[in-house]
Amino acid sequence: MKKTPWIIAAAAVCVVGVGGGGTAFAMSNEAALTVYGQQTMVRTFSQPTVAELLEAQGVELKDTDLVVPDLGEQVTDGLDIQIIHRTPVTVTVDGADQEVLTSGDTVADALEDIDYKAEGASVTPALDTELSAEAAQVDVVTRKTVTFVGQKGQDTFEVTALTVDDAMKKVLGDIEDTDKASVDRDSILEDGATITIKRVREAERTETVEVPFETKTVEDDELLEGTTKTTTEGKKGTTERVFAEKTVDGEVTESELVSEKVAEKPVTEVITKGTKPAPEPEPAPEPEPETKAESSSSSESEQAPSQKTNEKPSEKKTEKKSTQNESSSRSSERESAPEEKPAPSAPSVSGGSVWDRLAQCESGGNWSINTGNGFSGGLQFTKSTWLAFGGGQYAPVAHQASREQQISIGKKVQAGQGWGAWPSCTSQLGIR
Repeated sequence: MKKTPWIIAAAAVCVVGVGGGGTAFAMSNEAALTVYGQQTMVRTFSQPTVAELLEAQGVELKDTDLVVPDLGEQVTDGLDIQIIHRTPVTVTVDGADQEVLTSGDTVADALEDIDYKAEGASVTPALDTELSAEAAQVDVVTRKTVTFVGQKGQDTFEVTALTVDDAMKKVLGDIEDTDKASVDRDSILEDGATITIKRVREAERTETVEVPFETKTVEDDELLEGTTKTTTEGKKGTTERVFAEKTVDGEVTESELVSEKVAEKPVTEVITKGTKPAPEPEPAPEPEPETKAESSSSSESEQAPSQKTNEKPSEKKTEKKSTQNESSSRSSERESAPEEKPAPSAPSVSGGSVWDRLAQCESGGNWSINTGNGFSGGLQFTKSTWLAFGGGQYAPVAHQASREQQISIGKKVQAGQGWGAWPSCTSQLGIR
């Protein structure tokens, strides 16, 4: 902005005559006085200095004004005296201040006065901005080369930045205030610098942890003994944990649990266990009346033991019959018995445990016997009783199981029903 010129009023000339007016005028000097662009002519009859002339003319100079020629020079005829207004400007280049008095009007003029080339630099305000009449501030940031080394490798950049922080944010992009540099981030960026960056981040991380469920067993007297069922399915719960973590270049260096809460409670699994006694075994069918042929053809070694009667299997009929009737009787027995796969022979054990004595009474001690009358094995189980007390884990029917397996099921039946499960033989043997 142009400054308002100081206008010099016309000065009256006082002539001291020495030898006539014409002589005095011939001895005078005329000078051109330009103040802030406004020119006037001044005549003197002596040879004052520029400072004396300006004082005589009432011109008040400012500290920032430029006077040409120098204030101590004598005024001669035809001298051109100029008072030039200058604006004080502070030019800051990469943080370094420089004071400038410029007679120009714009930022570009101020930079030209200090002979600064602003190519590639960032200048604030813009070069064509007019300077303030009183004072002005011009900031210049030069273009520099910088190399950054860190988590993502090493890269070199051309950047117009004042500080290390400015350069990091401009060229690296993913920079946060917590990140660290090998030099102070607020320090002035130097051309050609190599700077190591560590990306330091602080954040919260949430993880979900499974909580196992518990199992509870309850008894049910409506459910058959030896059986179980799941009445409530168990379900795992979840817990949410929140951690405050610090990472350096992606690696966790600090982790602290700050909170924990149950997101979903686990569901307890409930298993019902039956306590209802197993049903009584089915009664044995009454034996069919013996025919004359059966009585005569049966021998002690061949006749099957009677089932659920007071007769012991060892009591045999001794009546002899003809060979023809004996053959007919055996043929009749083969036709009435169902076909089955031969079971491994289970030997009789004489003089053994109570179970061997009971088997001797019930089946003649033959653990593999199956006459087709609904009872089988050494202890003469029905199929339903055999399966109800867990015999199915060994064999589909009793006579296909081993002696030890049959005794194992016999113990379960005795525990559930007592010795009355074998009423005739246990009475005969004196077991009950």
